[in-house]
Amino acid sequence: MSTSLAPPPASPAPPAPPTRAAPDAPPVVPLWHILAGHVAFMASHALLTVNAMWLVPMLVRLRFGSADAGIRDWQTFVVTAAVPTFMVFSIFWHELLRRLTTRQYLVAYILAAVVPLGCLGLAQTYTQLLLLHIVAAAGAGSWTPLSGKLLRHFYSDRHYGRAYGVLNVAALVTGIISVYAVGRWLEAQPDAFRVFLPAAAAVQVAGAAILAYLVVRTRMPEERGAGAGRSWRQVVEPVLRLGSVLKTDRTFRRYEIAFMTYGAAFMICDALLPILATTGLGMRYEEYAHSTQMMARVAMLITTMPMGWIHDRIGPVRTSGLAFGVLVLYPLLLAAATGMRGLSMASIVWGVGLAAVQMGWMLGPVVLAGSRERVPQYVAIHATLVGLRGIVFQCLGILLYKLTGSFTWPLIGAAVLFLHACAQMYALQRDLGRQPAAAGSGPVVGSRSNQ
Repeated sequence: MSTSLAPPPASPAPPAPPTRAAPDAPPVVPLWHILAGHVAFMASHALLTVNAMWLVPMLVRLRFGSADAGIRDWQTFVVTAAVPTFMVFSIFWHELLRRLTTRQYLVAYILAAVVPLGCLGLAQTYTQLLLLHIVAAAGAGSWTPLSGKLLRHFYSDRHYGRAYGVLNVAALVTGIISVYAVGRWLEAQPDAFRVFLPAAAAVQVAGAAILAYLVVRTRMPEERGAGAGRSWRQVVEPVLRLGSVLKTDRTFRRYEIAFMTYGAAFMICDALLPILATTGLGMRYEEYAHSTQMMARVAMLITTMPMGWIHDRIGPVRTSGLAFGVLVLYPLLLAAATGMRGLSMASIVWGVGLAAVQMGWMLGPVVLAGSRERVPQYVAIHATLVGLRGIVFQCLGILLYKLTGSFTWPLIGAAVLFLHACAQMYALQRDLGRQPAAAGSGPVVGSRSNQ
């Protein structure tokens, strides 16, 4: 019997382990899903905040304010100044954003900014209205740092302007329809705000739930509570970092100086508008809502998408300069207004200018930050400076009106400030053109090749 020299058959190799995706790899979520959910939130946000912004001052003028016209003017100033003034807390909201996961932060936003606005429907006196409004104003600054973080996470660099334009169109359409409806509703039933505000707050809670779902689905990298181990004794650090950033980033500092000049003019007009409309022109809820909020938002709706395209082509600096130039006309038309038609014309100009301003206001800090990690800080700094100018320049507008007894002089001053802001922004763009690689200017400032 012969012995075979052939080797025994090899044992089969063990099956290769199944290939698995890296555990931290984010799932692929279609861009249109993200944009649709983001749009739904922005619509819910506009439904509440847009109407609260015009409704609260008018409730002071026509319902809760003092019978003394002089006292009522100052009561109106307090509520109009509250929202921009309390934006000064945005820098501290940014610090909280570092400590919490995004979903936890959304809960804080709902409790601080949305619930108080819903509770305004329960107010019986000016004091109650004011306290709830102040809480909501302090909470409103919480949205700005998160908004910048979401834009950076959800969209690529070349889509900022267009995505932001779509989001603004959604907010504008919601604002136009709801302002028209709420204005007519209040004229027919003065207590309608007691139903509308709580219902609108509930809708925004649902919108925030959609946003939280998107954050989970896309696995936002910062969803770890990056600052959770930091001591609260370091709460003053955001202010120190604000000064440090403005000191070291010359481009961003000059951008903020131009926006400060624009903001001074904005605050003067904002403080005077409800007084001009009621005392000067004798308007009530429906006329005021339609000739200011609705007309401005129709103009913004028509021009927001083109302004998004312009921003993507020329960058935030030149877009902002263009906006400030257009807005020179706004206070001049306010001063010349003698009725609903004149106020509507001023509001149309305001809407066109604001469509461009919003691109530079939100996307400028996003672009100038230079990296995703710095975006919430830059956006928070930008929003915090709104609070500083809100404190000073709304009061200045009212004082000038009281001292001169006329709307004309403070409004002419606002026009001059808009013009100066335009010149400042174009001077910045001219210098950036000479030094396109200046430190701190970020990858995209005004160059078409970088868009």
